[in-house]
Amino acid sequence: MKSMKGFLARAILLAVCAYLPPALETAVGAMALQVHVPGLKTGDMIPQKFAYNHAGCSGENVSPEIVWSGVPASAKSLALVVWDQDAPVTGGFYHWVILNLPIGTKRLSEGAGNVASHQAPAGSIQLVNDWGEPGYGGPCPPGHSQHHYHFILYALGVDKLPVDSGTRISEAAALIKKNAVASADLVLTYSH
Repeated sequence: MKSMKGFLARAILLAVCAYLPPALETAVGAMALQVHVPGLKTGDMIPQKFAYNHAGCSGENVSPEIVWSGVPASAKSLALVVWDQDAPVTGGFYHWVILNLPIGTKRLSEGAGNVASHQAPAGSIQLVNDWGEPGYGGPCPPGHSQHHYHFILYALGVDKLPVDSGTRISEAAALIKKNAVASADLVLTYSH
């Protein structure tokens, strides 16, 4: 059962997602902030390779490659959140939160969510996901229903958020909300 702290963390991050201004063109000819998983488009099914490998699922639990473009000039760092809106817990389920991505970063390589691999950009911080593990934890929804997974990239107006790997999602959400200058959301699906 989720604790009250877990509930609050999810409620805060939902509020962040709901109230951030949409990524708009910032200048004539400038591209809006966009996030992509190569080979997939909105609504596509997440490949089995990227699914969780416990709790009744038999994926490889590898984080997908994620690329982005159109980062606004006012941004100084980036953050990425992967969230299941359909999880049967209040506020959804967080599969990956990675913060303090350097502004020059254009992608996360496949497998960067495995903290032991040290593939994430230097200086970035990966929080403990709702599986209770640091870094990426792939999709594995209960039953056989299809769930929607949001890959949300935030452009932040600060060089670094004051976080470490033990920071709670609720604290990170408040910092993201306070410092976000733009966001982009790619929604993929998964069922097993």
